[in-house]
Amino acid sequence: MPLTKPLAQIKTDLQDILVSDPGAALKSLQTLLPATAAKKKDILMLMARLETAGVERRSGAFPDAEIDTKINRVRFDFLALIDTLVEKDFEEVSVAAAAPIAAVPKFMIVYDVEAEPQATRLNKFLFLLKRSGKMSIYNVHADLKAGDPVEEAKNQLKDTDYILCLMTLDLMFNPDWLDFIWNARDAGKRVIPIRIADISLQDSGLEKFKSLPTQNRMLSSFNSEDAAFTDIVTEIRKLLPA
Repeated sequence: MPLTKPLAQIKTDLQDILVSDPGAALKSLQTLLPATAAKKKDILMLMARLETAGVERRSGAFPDAEIDTKINRVRFDFLALIDTLVEKDFEEVSVAAAAPIAAVPKFMIVYDVEAEPQATRLNKFLFLLKRSGKMSIYNVHADLKAGDPVEEAKNQLKDTDYILCLMTLDLMFNPDWLDFIWNARDAGKRVIPIRIADISLQDSGLEKFKSLPTQNRMLSSFNSEDAAFTDIVTEIRKLLPA
């Protein structure tokens, strides 16, 4: 997107906001950058660190001096990020065209290990479609034989048609998984965010994708989890060959 003021002035404005409100400064830059900007990942990581420090302060379990040190480190790292900004960072990055879908589409279910119960539940609802040969599934944790789940997911990515991302804060604030999802997106993979938790996808880099359940809902919007997964699987079924 075109800059509304000179880059040097934007940097100065961000630095001024950072002094009194690190969260507002992070949000300001996040809003300025286009959805495909690589530096949005860095901002999300800094936001995660800032939120963690806030949670720790509210818990009362950590000395204020320790929390202040963590927040100041976020400030320092954000200043370094501001310093690296160039005008190209504010330009939209084109993503690769999506590859043709296989006769039997392969779905990769990406999730943080804390969302294992929801991943297991989703697999149960997809079981009949898988058994009938209409789709194949790779679960980044449950199907891992050995090694690192992110590295194995990269190995599985080449012949993957769809990536089902079980969106939780733990997944969004995990730098390894966030990099994997963004790189898959930029490679033209079809990403489907599934809103497990009550979190916004705005400025996550995934906001342009249609999320499930339908109507921008999340699991907790339904009277039962079964109803939510039925909604999700009904939409996934539409992506499969007749």
